[in-house]
Amino acid sequence: MSRPRAGWRAWFACMAIVLAGCTCSKHPGAEQEGTGGSGAPAPLGQDSARQGGEEIILEVLDLSVGGEGAEASGTSFVTGESITARGRVRNADGLDARIQWSLQPVGPHTGPADPALKEGQEAVFRASSRVGTRGNRAPNPPLEYELVASLPLEGGETLEVRLSPTTFLRQEEDDVLRQEYLDFGTRFQPGRALISIPGRPVLNTGNYSVIAEADAGGLSRLLDEMDARVKALLRNDVQEKPVGTRGLTPKTVVVSPGAPILTVGALGDTDPQGDDVCSGSRVGGRCAGSILAGPNGIADTRANNRETTLKLEDFVSSAFRNPQRNRAAGSATINSRHTRGSALDIDPRRMAIPGKTPQQLMCIVEAAGDAVVGERDSFTERGATLFLACDSPAADHVHVQR
Repeated sequence: MSRPRAGWRAWFACMAIVLAGCTCSKHPGAEQEGTGGSGAPAPLGQDSARQGGEEIILEVLDLSVGGEGAEASGTSFVTGESITARGRVRNADGLDARIQWSLQPVGPHTGPADPALKEGQEAVFRASSRVGTRGNRAPNPPLEYELVASLPLEGGETLEVRLSPTTFLRQEEDDVLRQEYLDFGTRFQPGRALISIPGRPVLNTGNYSVIAEADAGGLSRLLDEMDARVKALLRNDVQEKPVGTRGLTPKTVVVSPGAPILTVGALGDTDPQGDDVCSGSRVGGRCAGSILAGPNGIADTRANNRETTLKLEDFVSSAFRNPQRNRAAGSATINSRHTRGSALDIDPRRMAIPGKTPQQLMCIVEAAGDAVVGERDSFTERGATLFLACDSPAADHVHVQR
């Protein structure tokens, strides 16, 4: 914004135009587009002074941000991207090269610009960050700068234009998140195209309304695959004898559990019907083993007749985590798959599956993960660093990553 002195001059000039039948803005630095018939956009800010019978005007014409291989992003930025300011001096030859530019950091979390000062019609700066990487569960403050353009004139007077960070050089949320990756020095450095609002809120366990994914939409696909596989494991009992088959011996297996799961063995999910008999163990009063034909020698039981309703996303305890949140959660690595948007933590202990203990459910989810992403990338943990067997009573989630 211009100084008050220049503001009144602009206002009086504006009133003269109004009296002539035109309209204009009362705000200094907001010239009407196409002033003088040039069609040029209004400057972002201006200041003026009269010397030698001429009104010398300092204007800030343009402010832009751009990174290598990336489209310009308005005036939001991250460190490493160029911040370019361009100005001019009207009604005075040769003064464009004497415009002095400075980018002044706002707040202790914003580092000094590089360079701190620049002279010329155009100036290119880069920002720096002092936010730190100690970890927190709240959003980082945005980096922000006040741009100042000044022009010393003869007689000791100086023209000055200040562009407030409120309107100009302040990071938007996408870039605040991207800045974390730069501050932490992670291998994954998301561009703007990899920042999005997730379609499922449960996939965002970070500090912002947006997430970063190395593979756009990958978290949602991983959850869908896990959901389908867990349900398949809960419905994989085998119909050994068609329902209604007669003349069977009492110990003939009518329904058998599906393939055994490592650590806990085979886990049936069918309850006996008619006078069929459960031959295996019972968990919570429900049959977890094979179903036999029973005294009447008839196959009365249909496999997986126990309806299993499950929505796996209700049991996601952690998904995307930004680097600061990841460190606050106790993760030992800055390159966690959670920060890449490619890992899920699933806590099945609250699943209301009749006949299944929390430990068995933990093993079922881990087995589903083994099938979806491979045994190396599916494992049971407590917290962020303690690896456990899936049937450990201390386990609190299964981690699945891609």
